[in-house]
Amino acid sequence: MSIQVENNLKYSNNSEQLKQKAHYVPCKIESDGNANIEKYFEPYVTENENGELTGTFRGHHLDGVRMSLPDGYRAVLVTEAKKPLAEDADRRFQVAGGFKEFVYWNWDKKPSKNDNVKHFCI
Repeated sequence: MSIQVENNLKYSNNSEQLKQKAHYVPCKIESDGNANIEKYFEPYVTENENGELTGTFRGHHLDGVRMSLPDGYRAVLVTEAKKPLAEDADRRFQVAGGFKEFVYWNWDKKPSKNDNVKHFCI
């Protein structure tokens, strides 16, 4: 089996595809569909003078911070339009977008340098 990524993403920091919003929320949701975060989540997020964010998700308090990926790195989202019928068949993925910054959320404590996610974003 081979995996091929068809690149339809222009590698430019100004590309709109690389300016997608991303949130890392410590929860598991039994769904893989779209989430309307612009309507149901982001309007209720507040930011204090230190850049710390607060919000709620399904009644749970969240503390967050904006994080940037290190220079030279970017995150990309790949999609598989058609899954193969056989396990050993070739698979084709397309780059659908990406981001250089995301919001990291904690539900039980404020984000800190001791969190695992910080280790790859220093």
